[in-house]
Amino acid sequence: MSVGTDARRLAFVYHPFSFATMAVVNAAQGVCDLTWIVDSSAAEVALMAKLLRRLGAVVDVAGLSPQDAAAAVAASRPDGVLALADSQLLWTARLAEMLELPFITPETAQHATDKYSQRCALEAGGVPVPGHWLIPQSTDAPAWSALQEQARFPAMLKPRRGSGSRDIVRVGSVDELLSCLRAMPDAFGSPEPVAMLEEYLPDRGIQQDFADYVSVESIVSDGEVSHVAITGRLPPAEPFRETGFFIPSTLDGDERHAVLDSAGATIAAIGVTIGCLHTEIKLTPEGPRVIELNARIGGSVARMMPLATGIDLLAVAMRLALGEQIVFDEMPRCAAVTYMLYAQAPASMRRIRAIEGVERLRADPAVLELMLKRGPGQSVDWRDGNHGHVFSVLGVVADHDQLKALVRRVHAEVRIDGE
Repeated sequence: MSVGTDARRLAFVYHPFSFATMAVVNAAQGVCDLTWIVDSSAAEVALMAKLLRRLGAVVDVAGLSPQDAAAAVAASRPDGVLALADSQLLWTARLAEMLELPFITPETAQHATDKYSQRCALEAGGVPVPGHWLIPQSTDAPAWSALQEQARFPAMLKPRRGSGSRDIVRVGSVDELLSCLRAMPDAFGSPEPVAMLEEYLPDRGIQQDFADYVSVESIVSDGEVSHVAITGRLPPAEPFRETGFFIPSTLDGDERHAVLDSAGATIAAIGVTIGCLHTEIKLTPEGPRVIELNARIGGSVARMMPLATGIDLLAVAMRLALGEQIVFDEMPRCAAVTYMLYAQAPASMRRIRAIEGVERLRADPAVLELMLKRGPGQSVDWRDGNHGHVFSVLGVVADHDQLKALVRRVHAEVRIDGE
């Protein structure tokens, strides 16, 4: 794929479970040529290498030292570098630093991908955060005594690194915490703590149809922040799995301004000066509280934004990485409500037997796309978080009342049967 002999070149750090390959190719049309940075030591990446070579230059960094990887990438003479998966941000930040290309700094990448480090950075920057404590090694008696004395319950046990609500559970006491840790793989198997406890943020209890948390979608260009959307949420499935997103949210007035102010303060505290951001914020009785910032495009946001606002965030991310100055004077307006629904199996289910009602839903004119991710005979596990959903639905409705009606239809007409 090429946009011309004088086209800028973007080094894109490929991840098999981030953005679809052809979505990246399409976003690059008219923007840049692509050099795919791959690590073929991962089986899923190796399987895609042949296709990627048809779509641009490929640099395989498998087994290379950081310095050798930088030299190999530099040989393609990139004008920018971009990664859109949390697990790749720190490596890419170090690469960009060596190549002197615009990207977030390694320190910012560390804060963006380490939940405990991020809470500490926000606290130091004056941003209100819930109580947070690292889970010590099982043999560290003094640390456990301190945790029992300081921790406030109810709380959420979560991996220190990770995304998509994987392995997140609510605990009501130290005894429950210990029980959950025994079931968590590698909870005590690393020299540094791999899990953390975070004080649970209470709901306001005002809305029933929509959840009490949102995300702010922002871009940062040379340190200047533009907020481009506020994404609303449907109530999560147990324990904390996403069930749906929609743009725009229902917030207005003072709440809208407070959420945007909170997102701006978060971006400043983490030190982000370039890129696309996704900041999740809980609306509590005491005001907005940051859940977390992701230094990338939100998972479903890239699919909804073009339908809601006409903005291709993936193309914007590429242009920012190439050094373009992009600023929005005001948040783009939405002519309708765009949604993405995730159908989650019950938390107790381990295998799907049947899915009924999907074809009726697919025929709804408000449904643009229904994608079945897991079918009869396949396993499900609540620990997979958002990524464990059975199917997703993308579409557009006229307003939030129509969205509520559609969600009620999904619950009433679609049945996931299993064991």
